[in-house]
Amino acid sequence: MDTLKISISKANSIRFAHRNDLMDSMDNLLWCEESWSSKISGKHYQTFYKDDVVLIQIKAGLTATVVVNEYQEGVSMIGVLSADAVTTYDDFKIYEYARTLSTLGYFHYKVTSEESEWESETIEVIEDDESLMLLQYTNLDNENNTFEFDYTTTLAINNVNYMRLDAQLLNYKPAGESTIYDNQNEVTKIKASYFRMLTLNIERIPRQLAEKIIIAMQHDTMLINEVGYVSEDLPEVEMAGGFAYLTAELKLIDSLGLNTHDIGFDCDSTTTNMIENKYDEDASGTGTFTVSDGYGITQIIAKVKTGTPVLKIGSTVSGEDIFREETLTHSTPPMIDNNRFTPDTEGSWTIYYEVTGGTIDLFIQTIKFQQ
Repeated sequence: MDTLKISISKANSIRFAHRNDLMDSMDNLLWCEESWSSKISGKHYQTFYKDDVVLIQIKAGLTATVVVNEYQEGVSMIGVLSADAVTTYDDFKIYEYARTLSTLGYFHYKVTSEESEWESETIEVIEDDESLMLLQYTNLDNENNTFEFDYTTTLAINNVNYMRLDAQLLNYKPAGESTIYDNQNEVTKIKASYFRMLTLNIERIPRQLAEKIIIAMQHDTMLINEVGYVSEDLPEVEMAGGFAYLTAELKLIDSLGLNTHDIGFDCDSTTTNMIENKYDEDASGTGTFTVSDGYGITQIIAKVKTGTPVLKIGSTVSGEDIFREETLTHSTPPMIDNNRFTPDTEGSWTIYYEVTGGTIDLFIQTIKFQQ
């Protein structure tokens, strides 16, 4: 990004408007500043409880000077915040501020650099009355730019993003799938799963806040009152004047029941439990693979990478009882040998291979033939 600019992700707990001096838009106005001649609008606050810890994360150019000012209603300015952590990458820096909301009242933040300005919505800090629902969300990617938010920092891991919402999670309906086998005069349930589906209703919020909630629902992990849910479809948003009404179908992430009594052959467990694949990329010289007890070789694939390699494979050092010494010439497609080798000993055993005169990609598939 530009070295003197900053940006604030919409995934932050608090919503920020980008004061970019362009014509009015949904991104550069606070929601209290929007007005329409025929639509009703008004004030709305993001509400947090006293002593909540809210993380503010800012992405900045490498040489940008980041200044965060905190304001309280009725007070000109509380002060300039100091970053709790700064993480430096090749092209940008991440500034993080873990704010403990220890004072009741109304607050907002202004963030500036040499070439950027951002301003937060007004937040309301109240006593904990347990009337608001807690929406928490985070991502599990090992990337530093998911939703333009770095979820890999220590502060982001320890202080997940969240909002407190005046909402209801009431309407209930079952969800799940069933596989039925119809054998003329007999119907059998082969497989069935059951999940709980609840409807989240959030009334009368600004459309920018509705968008933040929808973004939160697209994260890897989302919890409502500390229970995990998944939003399979985008929520529905209905506008009423300048405010939005949001409805989302949420599925409990944990199945409440799974019936697989009559499923028979399970290809998933067969793939992971009955097959072991061995491989060595850019193989040269001598090497070994350890094979589990009860497994035998079914296929050997060798792809020439460099030179004119000679390959031999055996169950002993320098042996070739598995694959006789052969000069390989196949690169595209690779050499494929449908092999049928099982050891004459019990317990785990070893495959020995030797590659001379070049390098190859070597893949050996083994399959379980006994318990």
